[in-house]
Amino acid sequence: MPDSGEQIKRRSFLKKLAVCSCFTAGVLAVLGALRSVIPKLTRERTLYKIGHLADFQVNYYTLSEKAGIFLYRDHRGVRAVSAICTHLGCTLVKSETGFICPCHGSCFHEDGNVISGPAPRPLTWFKVGLAPDGQLVVDKKRPVNSDEMFRLT
Repeated sequence: MPDSGEQIKRRSFLKKLAVCSCFTAGVLAVLGALRSVIPKLTRERTLYKIGHLADFQVNYYTLSEKAGIFLYRDHRGVRAVSAICTHLGCTLVKSETGFICPCHGSCFHEDGNVISGPAPRPLTWFKVGLAPDGQLVVDKKRPVNSDEMFRLT
């Protein structure tokens, strides 16, 4: 049987270990709570250069995976709609009548409105502009109406 000196050291060690474990758990809990209250310190990217106008076919939806949007060009201008399903964030696929979510089957009309669920909201349309170098820029921080477009004239 170990002598009482060894037991005291062992008890002291276990006590210190328990205190450190509780302290670490408390610090992590506080940091987790602060993260939900304090806005993100790193800014998410919101401006995407997606190419020159000539890169996009007329009357056609082109997927830009890096920006997570479909860009539509017609004879009047250019519009950008989210390519991300409002249900669980899957990337949509273009269909004849609009967009389909390959993950859970949500269907959206070409104007972004939900045809069938489980998607809870319509797709978001974003502001399109022109960068000084002539490339189209989509600003995902600036939602617009589905009929608003970057005019070519």
